Amino acid sequence: MAGTGDVQIVNFTVGDVNYGVPVGQVREVRNMQKVTHVPGAPNYVEGVTNLRGQIITVMDLKKRLNLPQSEGGGEKIVVVELDKVAVGIVVDTVTEVSTIKSQDIERHMEIATKLDHYMLGVGKQGEKLIVILDLAKIIRDVEDQLIEEKAKHAEKAETTGSVNAEVAPMELKMVANAE
Repeated sequence: MAGTGDVQIVNFTVGDVNYGVPVGQVREVRNMQKVTHVPGAPNYVEGVTNLRGQIITVMDLKKRLNLPQSEGGGEKIVVVELDKVAVGIVVDTVTEVSTIKSQDIERHMEIATKLDHYMLGVGKQGEKLIVILDLAKIIRDVEDQLIEEKAKHAEKAETTGSVNAEVAPMELKMVANAE
């Protein structure tokens, strides 16, 4: 039984690093499936896939966080749901669901990394360290960046007085669950 402040996480790997995400952010974990590429999407958006009748955007966590790419197979999709909108996050493996005691989580670390903004802390499980990420924040930041980029495209087209025929970057407007 988890104590007060303990965090139950879904453990996964990306490259050689162990990560975790609070279990409350994860709707489900799926094997990698066919993803349809969408022209004009940012490089970290793999495309879209059909998940039991729901079309969801699939994002590669390695590319989103500028982590080294590795060849392999057997990736998993961690489906995160925010405000009834689902997004699939591609990771290398999903290892387990575990509980980390609150005293085993370093929450206010001064780490010089691009991940600072997305880290909830670093958890200790025996000799293993787990970087606990806030996937919800990563997804929200992507949505914000795409909205800004779209506004810049519109502003540029307005100031040049020309029609911009480029395909605009794919927006991360996900279809709400049809429940």
